[in-house]
Amino acid sequence: MINSLRGFFHKKVVDEGDQLSEEQELQLAAATLMYELVRSDGSTDKLELGYMAEILRRQFNLSNENLDELFQLAEKSAADATDLHQFTKAIKNKWGNAKRMKLLENLWVISLADEKIDAHERHLVRKIAGLLYLNEVQIVQSRENAKRTLNIEDF
Repeated sequence: MINSLRGFFHKKVVDEGDQLSEEQELQLAAATLMYELVRSDGSTDKLELGYMAEILRRQFNLSNENLDELFQLAEKSAADATDLHQFTKAIKNKWGNAKRMKLLENLWVISLADEKIDAHERHLVRKIAGLLYLNEVQIVQSRENAKRTLNIEDF
C-alpha cells in the first residue's frame, strides 16, 4: 500500500525529481485527512485551518516553509483523491494505536474549533476512525480529550 500511496503522490502532487520519505508521506496523508475535514461542510473555515496548521506544526515539528508546503500538497492531494482509503490504510499500517488515536483527537479538535459540529464533519471523523480501526470507546475518548483541549464543557 505504501508504494501505491507513494506513486499517487509522485504522479499527482510532487514535481519530477522530488522524493518524499515514508514519514513525509504519512504526514501528508494525515494533513490531507485534516484538510478533507475542514472542507467537509462546504467551506474552508479560517479558524479550523488555523487549528490544523498549529496541530501539524506541533505534531510534526515543522518550520513555516515546510508547513506551507505540506498545506499546498494536502490541498492538491485532497482535490485529486477519489477516496480516503489511500490515506488511512498507510497510517493504519505504519502508526500504532496511540498515534492513530492522537490523529483522531486532532480531527475532533479541528471540527470542534468553531464550537459547532456539522453533520458532515461528525460523519467524516467517525468514518476516518473506522478506517483507522478505532472502536467506539476510542472515538468517544478522543472527542472528550479534544473538548478538554478546547475547554468546551458540553457538546
